[in-house]
Amino acid sequence: MRPKPCLYSLFFVLFMLMPLFAMGAKQPTDEQLKALCRDASFKIQEATSEEQRQQIFSTLTADFEKQADMSKVSVQQVDMMFEFGGITLAPYLSNWLAPVLSTKAEKEGGVYAFCAWKYMPRKDQFHQSEEEVMALKRFLDDASLQKVIEQQSEVARDVINGISTFKNANWLTQSFPESAAKFLKCSLPDVAVGECVKVFNSIVYADSVPAEVRDNIRQLVLGQYTKLANSTDNQRIKKNCNAQIEYLEGPFAKGTLVGEKAPQLHFVTVLHQQGDSICKVEISDLQSLFAKPEPPVVMLDFWATKCVPCIQSFPEIAEVQEHFKDKNVIIFGITSLQGYFVDTPNHRTVQCRNNAEKELGLFPAYMKSMGINWHIGVTEEDVMNTDYGALAIPHIALIDKQGCVRYNALSADKEEKIKLIESLLVE
Repeated sequence: MRPKPCLYSLFFVLFMLMPLFAMGAKQPTDEQLKALCRDASFKIQEATSEEQRQQIFSTLTADFEKQADMSKVSVQQVDMMFEFGGITLAPYLSNWLAPVLSTKAEKEGGVYAFCAWKYMPRKDQFHQSEEEVMALKRFLDDASLQKVIEQQSEVARDVINGISTFKNANWLTQSFPESAAKFLKCSLPDVAVGECVKVFNSIVYADSVPAEVRDNIRQLVLGQYTKLANSTDNQRIKKNCNAQIEYLEGPFAKGTLVGEKAPQLHFVTVLHQQGDSICKVEISDLQSLFAKPEPPVVMLDFWATKCVPCIQSFPEIAEVQEHFKDKNVIIFGITSLQGYFVDTPNHRTVQCRNNAEKELGLFPAYMKSMGINWHIGVTEEDVMNTDYGALAIPHIALIDKQGCVRYNALSADKEEKIKLIESLLVE
């Protein structure tokens, strides 16, 4: 029996429509994605409210998904969209692609797990939520972690920078230290090794992280630098590695600073408002240097002329100095030669590279203008002193009369500082 003419017509229509049905199942092309980003950028910039911008992007992407299957998008295309869309589209792209990347991360893992973390929606670029920590943990626990790092060298640096924003509690989220340790046992590219100390520094002040966890991370980071130092012929890289090794093997990093003898500081110059005292002394010589009848209590304030928070703390330090002016207390502002001098009172920056005499000569007038009534010690050691853990400045340490560090990275207010110093005086 022959088919009826109407069936012929139906078959013909379905045949003609098959390419259209297939279009919805195809992977989007690079040009399609670029056109989408370009169109979205123009229209979003013209919008007058966030509600309008979100609606515009939702409409454009809904129409786009009728033509292309985003579940087939490649990692390279995801990277391309974020690069092409820039900061304007980044938050919208993150929200749009989050379900797709999360699904692909669960099914395929590997680099998709990395992308699901890297591009996931973020409320705060400086602090990662528990959800973000878990997304990164999923990638670090992936069996293909080493392979992804080898294929894309920038992955390791992104991971390091991501971990460095974690807060105390996040480090303890569902065994994250074990995941971080897996990462630090990988063979990392040299450029990533150069920055992996950030992983250790992210927990070095974290009281909630157990000491054994912190020391395990320290030793793994130390191992990365030691391996690179022994294998490279690049003197610049070797120098950086050796500096980090010295830091990681130092008293602060090992957690033995507080309660032990203060690490040495070698003063090139000690200055005060009554005139300069050019001398080479060590911190253990302060008693004889200032003719104290007995060893003094010492407050060290690590600072630099370029540091705005340091300068803002000057009035408080001046009050502490005034409070103890007739007591056995020495306040030292610890800084080092920077190669330039930010002369705040005169609103200028003076270049002093390779001219220590010129830079030192700017201090007396600066101290007088800024009301500095305590001693300033310019040390041979860098002001970002790793022995004292001065990873950021200002940084306060208190040393007792026996020359031992009793408090470090002190963030107390003026009254609390005075109280702590007075307690050390009566010991």
